[in-house]
Amino acid sequence: MNTPITVHMIVKNEEQWVWYSIMSVLHFVQKIVIFDTGSTDNTISIINKIDSDKIELETFPDISGQDLVSIRNEQIDKTLTDWFMLLDGDEVWPITAMQDFLAVVTDSNSQFDAIALPVIIPVGNLFHAQPESAGRYEIQGNYGHFNIRGYRKSSQYKWMGVFPLEAYTDKVGRTIQSKNKRIHLLKRSYWHMTHMRRSKIDTHNKFKLEIGEHIFTPLPEVFFLTRPVMVPTPWITYSAYDLVCAQIRTPIVKIKRILGL
Repeated sequence: MNTPITVHMIVKNEEQWVWYSIMSVLHFVQKIVIFDTGSTDNTISIINKIDSDKIELETFPDISGQDLVSIRNEQIDKTLTDWFMLLDGDEVWPITAMQDFLAVVTDSNSQFDAIALPVIIPVGNLFHAQPESAGRYEIQGNYGHFNIRGYRKSSQYKWMGVFPLEAYTDKVGRTIQSKNKRIHLLKRSYWHMTHMRRSKIDTHNKFKLEIGEHIFTPLPEVFFLTRPVMVPTPWITYSAYDLVCAQIRTPIVKIKRILGL
């Protein structure tokens, strides 16, 4: 499928989910530009298992937060499409969400400069997620788990700031997040495994022990595909020790959220 979307990925030690992440969008995009920033697990080997000329992989070991912003702009320089999409190595898209995304970027009458959508954030396993009350993002009067994931390429914008607080910003310093009327908010969600284990080498420090709410949304189709032997199973869960810790910690977390702490 030849579409007006280039995917931008920056990864490091994402062996658990990176195959599912790439495979969930591969059919819908023109190109996937992946910059690895020093993986020491199987991330690069797993990416190389995907036989597709859409994938362009480069390595940038030992870079700073400011360097990350610079290479995001380098990814823009490599983009020939009208739109680019941010995709972390632990983010997975259902087919319906990608179809909705594609409908916006192929609409010749669209006046939007960015695309946002809700996020499902699993904890413990793929059947339980953080409640919406844990989300702190606000967009168009909606509060919860949301992210901007699509950006129209424009000479008026570039990435500015220092990771993890970088922003897609115009020439007078206004971020795309501040321009609500220029953002299209999709209804369907994508999945972000940021609080689950992402590698046997944890360099992210985002793993959370928490008993989540049951997820009623269907799982992304990519989890049911036949995968290469070296790709880890998606059906991971807490160890017995982790589960006990999560059960102890969850009431405390809920109280903190109620109090806004």
